[in-house]
Amino acid sequence: MIPIIVLIGRTNVGKSTLFNILTKTKNALVANHKGLTKDRQYGYCTLLSNQKIILIDTAGLDIQFNEIEKQAYKQTLQAIEESNLILFVVDAHDGLMPQEYEIAEKIRKYHKKIILIINKIDGSNLTTKINEFYLLGFKNIQEISAIHNQGINILKKNYLIPWITQEYQQKNIKQDNLLQKSSIKIAFIGRPNVGKSTLINNILNTERMITCNIPGTTSDNISIPMKYKNKNYILIDTPGASKKKIKINNFEKFSLIKTLKTIEHSHVVLLIIDASLAICNQDLLLANFINNSGKGIIIIINKCDLLNSKEQNNIQELIKNQIKFIHFPKIHFISALYKKGIFQIFKSVYSSYKESTRKISTSKITQTMYEAIKKHQPPIIKGRRIKLKYAHVGNSNPLKIIIHGTQVKNLSLSYKKYLINFFQNALKIKNTPIQIQFKDNLNPYIYEKK
Repeated sequence: MIPIIVLIGRTNVGKSTLFNILTKTKNALVANHKGLTKDRQYGYCTLLSNQKIILIDTAGLDIQFNEIEKQAYKQTLQAIEESNLILFVVDAHDGLMPQEYEIAEKIRKYHKKIILIINKIDGSNLTTKINEFYLLGFKNIQEISAIHNQGINILKKNYLIPWITQEYQQKNIKQDNLLQKSSIKIAFIGRPNVGKSTLINNILNTERMITCNIPGTTSDNISIPMKYKNKNYILIDTPGASKKKIKINNFEKFSLIKTLKTIEHSHVVLLIIDASLAICNQDLLLANFINNSGKGIIIIINKCDLLNSKEQNNIQELIKNQIKFIHFPKIHFISALYKKGIFQIFKSVYSSYKESTRKISTSKITQTMYEAIKKHQPPIIKGRRIKLKYAHVGNSNPLKIIIHGTQVKNLSLSYKKYLINFFQNALKIKNTPIQIQFKDNLNPYIYEKK
């Protein structure tokens, strides 16, 4: 299996900044605000020799006052348990803190290789404070400034690459890369506290995500690989997209942006709705965004144990009426808490993914286009009818059809929608939307005359 490295330490010592530097992403939330990381954040780190490792960012080991912090503490211990190498990050500006003696004693009990990372070495008169950390008694120590990318290449060259080449075989890494490429990415989207994390926990049959009935528990996107019925999936939990507020703080705004980006990078999206709450504009906006992104969408009505059969039918009809822009919507009634109906979701997910990656011949696409034209011709603009000549598939997931013709830039929005609906129905494409791109075939004689 691919090796796993965990970042641990007090809050606000720069673990998330180091995570972003090593993974070359901005997946971990970074700000001068204590306790921001709650769940484990996973990412891939490609080393200088093109060897990949999994990196885990964790919450601080020095906070466990309220319920969420206590669960975050347990999550960090679980991450240490499943890791192969520990990067213990400390802050040179703060110097050696009493909690770090406790953390050092705790992680030594796991009998794993530990590298002490002295971060934030940029600054003057820090020599005395840096030397204090040698009292912890660790053999492997690296001084860095994560925010200025100082000492990172030395960390890789002197510690990470030698460790990975000694401990793991290249063939295992190649197998994991293949697993990553062949996985279907499922995004779990919805308002705060609708049960996204609970659903993932019970699918995985473990307390993988922090769950709590306090809105905003998940503050970052978390990706977890899994296998179900010999198929590989990656489950992506996201922060709740709450109702719009007049004033929204930076963290909530940033989380919403990450949610929307997650939709873009997923294959299939589960829009999770709380059965006990009325469907609001935010649910409809998310559904519309998912549909416009071209991703397959599956509606999940959670907490269905609170509904009788008549109420379920009423909700189903209400949803179909409110989201008419989604063709053949697949709706699942589940109870994430009681594991009711949760594994039936995977059949719809796989079906949606297969639809979005369907191979359709150019002749079939073009024939369908001509059938649409025969039923309803394009309009006449300035005495000339818009002509659609041929069509083909541009790419998959999202499924995009490219139509070539003349004056296509003058096509009305209503006619474009007509074509999308016609293709959707004629090709019987369910659970995934179709996007259409138009290309004007320019008259070559115009350029010859010029």
